[in-house]
Amino acid sequence: MPGNPVIWIVDTSVFLNVLDVPQFNQDRGEVLANFESRINNGDTFLLPITTVIETGNHIARINNGNQRQDFAQKFSDQVLASIEGESPWKPLEYPEAEDVKKWLADFPNTAQAGVGLGDHIIIKQWKEQCSKYPAYLVKIWSLDIHLQGYECNH
Repeated sequence: MPGNPVIWIVDTSVFLNVLDVPQFNQDRGEVLANFESRINNGDTFLLPITTVIETGNHIARINNGNQRQDFAQKFSDQVLASIEGESPWKPLEYPEAEDVKKWLADFPNTAQAGVGLGDHIIIKQWKEQCSKYPAYLVKIWSLDIHLQGYECNH
């Protein structure tokens, strides 16, 4: 029996597996099974700008030019469908200058702890969603250990 719906902030590691990007798809079966289960539960999937940029960067580095083109198109189609409200992903609000200023203000401390800017932003956006949706369980969905375990409002 499914639990209450969850809001998931989707990390690059998950999006790359869903898109089946070579060299970044080793967990695809598990990711797709979790994705299907979470869709059936009525969960919401938010696609942060960090995930969009990092995924695009990985795709641009695919060695095979034909594959690079194919995956770039698949990626573009998925992100555009998200923006148009025609996919299971919803774009997370794109940052304003004030958001970026806030993120950068404490980035030096985060960087000192070994956390990169992309992950720092995902964590900040997770915190914002926790405040914005106090009645929902909000989690980060990542295969990267350092981004796992982020959940609030439970």
